[in-house]
Amino acid sequence: MLQGIDTARIAAGLHEPAHPRLTRRAALAGLGGSALVACAPAVRPAAAGSRRSLDLDFTQPEDNLTAWVKLISSLEGGTETCGFFTGIQYADLHPQEVIQPLFRIAGFGMSRVSRLPDGRYQNLHREVVYYMDLKEDRILDEWRNPYTGETVEVFHTHNDPVNSHYAPVFRQRFGSEQDGFRTVEFPFVLPWTIVGDRAVVSFSVNTRWPTPLPPAKWPREHFGEFYRTSEYFQIHASLADINDPDMPKVPHTGSWQKVAPWHPWMLMDNRPGGIFGITSTFSLKGVEELPPIVRAYTEKHYPKYLNAPTEWVEPNMTTWETYSKERTPAPAKSPAP
Repeated sequence: MLQGIDTARIAAGLHEPAHPRLTRRAALAGLGGSALVACAPAVRPAAAGSRRSLDLDFTQPEDNLTAWVKLISSLEGGTETCGFFTGIQYADLHPQEVIQPLFRIAGFGMSRVSRLPDGRYQNLHREVVYYMDLKEDRILDEWRNPYTGETVEVFHTHNDPVNSHYAPVFRQRFGSEQDGFRTVEFPFVLPWTIVGDRAVVSFSVNTRWPTPLPPAKWPREHFGEFYRTSEYFQIHASLADINDPDMPKVPHTGSWQKVAPWHPWMLMDNRPGGIFGITSTFSLKGVEELPPIVRAYTEKHYPKYLNAPTEWVEPNMTTWETYSKERTPAPAKSPAP
């Protein structure tokens, strides 16, 4: 997660991929799709007092890249960084129906960014997302589906790897040797808005591709012919911190909204509707700042996710690929008596 979002989740104006393997993960693992346009002109405020400034110009790809790396990880090569997010996911059944809360979510991502000899930044990343009770501070093992009456086993998201490269001209390869590799390529210029010392970068992701869980094999988990998702991000930070040459990493907060199909583990039998999520994001000093319940659950069930990867591995894993590898299709639902 993009230090609280997902480093694989950054793009704008992205539409249906030309190839089914160019999935949401491919689009987002480093700003896929159309070129991003800076909202703010070159901003070069006078440094407060004697504070030195990089005087970054956000219309320039190199300066945009510097600011971005300071936000999502650190310019200090190989440093491990952590980002946390928490919020609620809702059920959106029909435009005329009231949107209802389903569960809370909490999760984090671990990143390790290093500058390569060719000037690119390599980001090694893995992430977890846990589904929690709406009222109790409890990570769910089972969840009663209010729309089907069934109690289902929760499948917590755990993606490894979610690696990417950042560069003034971004390129990344996805897929496998068996299915064929695909490459996304685009200029690296993120859109920024500056108000006083507040620097805000905003972007959206809109994708659609053929379902990764075909109904012939996954009749209960199936959520339609296409997987369509939209995500909306904002990251807020201090402009002075971003421009501070003595700060390789910049503290930030932000938001992440998501519109997506039902989670396959909900066993919604291709029922109309889907998920709407509202989440707050935070950069942390390290895993020691994670909520105790999140850290304890990770130590017990997913201990390797408390650290960022140390080696580049391909291809990246998506939630649905992980699900299909670790789960078997649910048996057919018994007919009502």
